[in-house]
Amino acid sequence: MRLLPSKKVAGEIAVPPDKSISHRALMMCSMCSGVSVVHNLLESKDTLRTFRIISELGGGFNGDFDRLEISQASWKESSEPLYCGNSGTTARLMAGVLAGKRGTHILFGDESLSARPMRRVIAPLKEMGARISARQEDSLLPMCIAGGELNGCDHSLSVASAQVKSAILLAGIQAEGVTTVTEPHCSRDHTERLLQSMGARISVNEKRVEVERSELLPIRFSIPGDISSAAFLIALAVLHENGKLTIRNVGLNGGRTGFLRLLISMGADIELEVEESSPEPVGTIVARPSRLRGVKVGSALIPSMIDELPLIALAGAFAEGTTTVRGAGELRKKESDRISVTVQNFRRIGVEIHEYEDGFSIEGPQRIMGGKVDSYGDHRIAMLFSIAGLLSEKGVEITNTEAVGVSFPGFFETLEEVCR
Repeated sequence: MRLLPSKKVAGEIAVPPDKSISHRALMMCSMCSGVSVVHNLLESKDTLRTFRIISELGGGFNGDFDRLEISQASWKESSEPLYCGNSGTTARLMAGVLAGKRGTHILFGDESLSARPMRRVIAPLKEMGARISARQEDSLLPMCIAGGELNGCDHSLSVASAQVKSAILLAGIQAEGVTTVTEPHCSRDHTERLLQSMGARISVNEKRVEVERSELLPIRFSIPGDISSAAFLIALAVLHENGKLTIRNVGLNGGRTGFLRLLISMGADIELEVEESSPEPVGTIVARPSRLRGVKVGSALIPSMIDELPLIALAGAFAEGTTTVRGAGELRKKESDRISVTVQNFRRIGVEIHEYEDGFSIEGPQRIMGGKVDSYGDHRIAMLFSIAGLLSEKGVEITNTEAVGVSFPGFFETLEEVCR
């Protein structure tokens, strides 16, 4: 697909439902007694992996993703391995769920997911008493889980990770005693918020979360728009010289808005209005064209914008001065090596950028001339260089654009709607 320069960006839109919350809602509502009603679930490749796995394990679903009634799963033993596709959230969080369920289950994924690290989840779950084995000394999928009785433990994570934290907490509400997770920096807290709304015995104190065995209660709620999906459109509106975008019903969880706060610190004209606060902050974002200045991003800021970090390179290309991201080595362990892929692709379209082991730096402002790039099957990279194409001089051709279906079905239709 070739994305050509856009003369104007304007409109009032909504973005797809939040992917992270959709995964958690499917899993956690299937763990509670009674029937939960969830509106506006994301129906994408990743979330469908979670949905189908829970269905295979005796999940009770009635309705569709616009309004889904979810009842307690029987958690029967599956006769077949459970396919997670490319979804790291599915694999890691389901490991935490299944660690406390009787029976033996095998989780496996596609080629990309099979190369992503799993030891960080497996090690703490084994410490709690789970019987888990995986390829290459318990580090890679496939993962075999023989669930059963668990005991609470005190876990200190070396790297902040919402997926690892969530897996431990979902095992912890099934374990005897107290389970704690401490992170070096606060990661997104969707799991903690849902647990609190569902009556779990949970205590949150900044970087430390504590849970005990809990019976979850059913809930009714609607999932907001995904701020990570909105980020690409916000960047387009801020970096384009002619336009304005309003995005409604979008999640404004403080653990996810780091990219917006960073853009504002760079000089971006962005307005945020929170209209609901429970179980998740939800509101409206208005973004307008802005002149940006370069900024330094360190490890403390990374967890709140981990999915948007490649977008900072795009912002840096338009900003005055140097923009640097360091302490972001986790980007090399995503659906692609997002540091390497981001740097390679920007160079292909005429942008000078320097690569570090744990990040990148870019001197601006620069002009994006255009050219041909490869998404390497990574949805975030496909969307990033689509936006770059709209801001370029001659357009950007992208291979493997179907990857956007992982998180933002209808992405290209939305771009057609707002670009003139």
